[in-house]
Amino acid sequence: MEWKAEGRTIRDVLMQGLPVIWDGRECIQFLKQHDYNWRQMEWIGWFFDFAARQLLIETLGGSEGPRFGRTRMDYKRDFVWDFKAHPIKSTGRDEAILNDCEAVNSCIENKGGIGFVIAVGVAVYDITGEFKRWHDSLKGGTSAYERERVSRGARSRRRKVPFTLSGYEMLFLRSKEEVERAVQEKWLSGDAQIGWRNSDGSPRRAK
Repeated sequence: MEWKAEGRTIRDVLMQGLPVIWDGRECIQFLKQHDYNWRQMEWIGWFFDFAARQLLIETLGGSEGPRFGRTRMDYKRDFVWDFKAHPIKSTGRDEAILNDCEAVNSCIENKGGIGFVIAVGVAVYDITGEFKRWHDSLKGGTSAYERERVSRGARSRRRKVPFTLSGYEMLFLRSKEEVERAVQEKWLSGDAQIGWRNSDGSPRRAK
């Protein structure tokens, strides 16, 4: 199957099988039930990773994607695909963060390309802190990462509460030359997340 046809099939299955409104509490409880990254604050990404892969394997077959270094891609059928959830911003730069640059390049080199399925929608944020308090309570209290963040004076990022899906965008990169051309044309970059930290406080790799 050609990648465009596989991409259309994946999109159709996701449109029919996943909800339009992702409720934060319900999604985190779903992740907790499956013991999958339910403690993480960026629940929309983890929910999409798990729920989409589960649905696609049940419907189309395939498997979890290959690993490159510390990064595992989300899904593989005939082609390798990675899933990302992207809340649309009303102001400023509106860029979707994809995956680790080295892992993407390795996937292109070893698997003949990589596709991205991007769930695009609108998020409502936790202004009052009620959702954060609920999530902290579910986790059994404030995490070590949260205490470390407070100790270094970093500001807490606002949590997303519901996410309303607008649709799925598909992107496929077949060669390093395509990546380089995309960077030159300025619709793709490799400097996202520089200065950001992981949940254990370590610096994040560029995406």
